[in-house]
Amino acid sequence: MLINNKNLNGRFAVRLAAGLSALALSSCTGFIPAAGPSTSAVVSGAQMQVGNPGTQDKPALPYDLVNLDPANVAVLTAQPSAPQFSAALLDAPASDVRIGVGDVVGATIFESQPGGLFLSANTSTSQGNFITLPPQQIYENGMFSVPYGGAIQAVGLTPEELQSRITDSIANRAIQPQVIVSVLDRRSDDVDVTGDVNSSTRFSIDPGGDRLLDAIARAGGPRFPSYETMVTLQRGDMSEHVLLSEILKNPQENIELQGGDTVIVTHKQRYFLALGAVAQAATLTQLNQRFPFDEASLTLADGVARAGGMADSLANPASVFLFRFEKTSVLRQMGVPVPADAGPTFPTVFRADFSNAATMFLANEVPLHNNDVIFISDSPLTSFQKYFSVVLPFAQSGSNFRAFNP
Repeated sequence: MLINNKNLNGRFAVRLAAGLSALALSSCTGFIPAAGPSTSAVVSGAQMQVGNPGTQDKPALPYDLVNLDPANVAVLTAQPSAPQFSAALLDAPASDVRIGVGDVVGATIFESQPGGLFLSANTSTSQGNFITLPPQQIYENGMFSVPYGGAIQAVGLTPEELQSRITDSIANRAIQPQVIVSVLDRRSDDVDVTGDVNSSTRFSIDPGGDRLLDAIARAGGPRFPSYETMVTLQRGDMSEHVLLSEILKNPQENIELQGGDTVIVTHKQRYFLALGAVAQAATLTQLNQRFPFDEASLTLADGVARAGGMADSLANPASVFLFRFEKTSVLRQMGVPVPADAGPTFPTVFRADFSNAATMFLANEVPLHNNDVIFISDSPLTSFQKYFSVVLPFAQSGSNFRAFNP
């Protein structure tokens, strides 16, 4: 009603436009459409606030800012790109395969001439100077029975050691006995392979030893690409995992298996996020700014490229940031001050100045990690453009009002 009053002068119209502009910028409830309650409404309506939200000058979570230069990039590229097995697994000796409960064991006894304990004096009925004992499965008591030699403890012995004990048990009754022991069916020292493999399996370790890749091959191989396949090894109370691509790349990770090990193969897709002034944000074809690793390793340059690069009209090429929890040991190698009580990782922001041509080479060396966040900051001009896009319509409204209400 007041707006239609012809007695309004131009000064009042300008004040009205300014008031409407301030009202719009403050997002007053009920005046401007919104998708939900404002920040102030949520904060003021809370019965209790817990935690320190921090401010721009004093963040709640301290972090280090590291500028990417040749020295810092050299430290980053020298680090392994994925977790590795611990020394406890890498340095463990190969499995000492011995006779165990469940194994089926056979023995052949030779005598030097007929007429002994096992060979008849009638050579016409003999098939040779030996006798083969029936196969025996080793039960919980661990014993292997030998006629005239008694029950002999077999569990924990090698075939050679069991041969020696059988020979000693019949030495006083047989004629110069010699014994050969064979494990006919090995059912102890089992290794289980399960998960995202083509055929889960259980097998006993070969006396020559078996390694991780051998086990996965016995299970028909993985169902997903190596860079999306996590291999977990459970041994006793230890459980550690490494990407299959890292095992293929580094033979030291292809560790020797031991009886009782369990190998679990799982699909583990890795992602990074690209936020801010990226070109993908301005298109309709890509609504998800969470990008999967489609190779074994990616670099910072790869990540920016997969996000469509920087938006020409929005981005500040001098302010490309990489957010991650970096290892404190790596930061100390760079000479970055880290609190003495810091844990194994510390929040870190790496800054890349893409307005410098040399940074293009460095960005192509910096490895991306799982859950990294790439953020491209707006240019200062973009901030002004956003401000005026809000203020200018109200200023024009005031001008038009003054023009139509002289």
